[in-house]
Amino acid sequence: MIQRILLVTVLAVVLVSCGSGGSSGPTTPVGPEEFSLDYCRVVEVDGRMRVEWSANRITTGEFRYGQTVFTQIVNITTPADTHSVALSNYSFNSLYIYRLTAIDAEGNRLEYTGDFETPDKATPEPILSQLRILEVTEASARVMWQTDEPASTILYYGVGTASDSITNSEMVMDHVVLLGGLSSSTLYALRPEAVDADGLRGVGPDSLFATAALLTLSIPPTQLSLGDTIVVPVTIEAASDLSALQYAIEFTAGNVEIVGISEGPFFDDNEGFNFFRAIANGDNRLTNTMTWVIEYDGNERIGTHADGSGVVAYLELRGLEPGSAGAEFVADSSFGLDMFAQMRACSLRAGAITVIP
Repeated sequence: MIQRILLVTVLAVVLVSCGSGGSSGPTTPVGPEEFSLDYCRVVEVDGRMRVEWSANRITTGEFRYGQTVFTQIVNITTPADTHSVALSNYSFNSLYIYRLTAIDAEGNRLEYTGDFETPDKATPEPILSQLRILEVTEASARVMWQTDEPASTILYYGVGTASDSITNSEMVMDHVVLLGGLSSSTLYALRPEAVDADGLRGVGPDSLFATAALLTLSIPPTQLSLGDTIVVPVTIEAASDLSALQYAIEFTAGNVEIVGISEGPFFDDNEGFNFFRAIANGDNRLTNTMTWVIEYDGNERIGTHADGSGVVAYLELRGLEPGSAGAEFVADSSFGLDMFAQMRACSLRAGAITVIP
């Protein structure tokens, strides 16, 4: 079910019906349902052991396991009503005991104990699974995958062919690589690999992903007459799941007055949430910050409506003296944020604003 980050008011209505002609008698107090687990199990998924559980409340948890005593612990800190968490540091074809502690929002705890048996290893080399490419911007991407045994991390990537590589010799089962310095609007190829302690190499699938287009902010070249007031649009291009935007503009000549900043259709029509403006005519500077609603499917962020291009705001300017206003975007104060709070750099284009006699 899709949820939105908005103030939500929950209204509870209790209806009590009484028979006619007499008292209904004592009523049973209505209280919260008793905290309970729907299920808890340890299963193999794509060659990797996972603990899965569901409760009748939102929970976090702690999972301990070992062959004769609890030697491993996994802390699950993301609240959810259903969990599926990968395990690490176990041997194949072995019997393990475990204890799950589920914790609700009020701090109530439930414990569940059991055992599970790990399977025989399917292949001698590492098996790669769960490849994901996340948080893609115009210049970076996060690549994640899992292996069925501890192994080193190798990621081949490149434009057209996966010819460059990033390696990490640490032996892990959860692999994460942050790619940086990528080109915007470019198709990249990648292939994950892993090498175990015996030198056996596992190879994952060849995949493709495209980086985002470079976010662009602009104001057009504009002329205004001395003493007149005009409206100048601030335009955005190549927005994709934008959650926030900030920009600052300075007028170095000081010959215009910043009268106001108002919302543009790109903000209003795409479920804009907050719109802040700061005008400092003494410094010949304005700053405008805005946010959009992030939508969720359960605990997963799925996007915003702030996509594409349009006018984000209108600047109201008055001409004070003839000449060029020297309008410039302030680079270190102008940027976007995507739905994962990853910074989106901006290409900034400020047309000449001129006051004519």
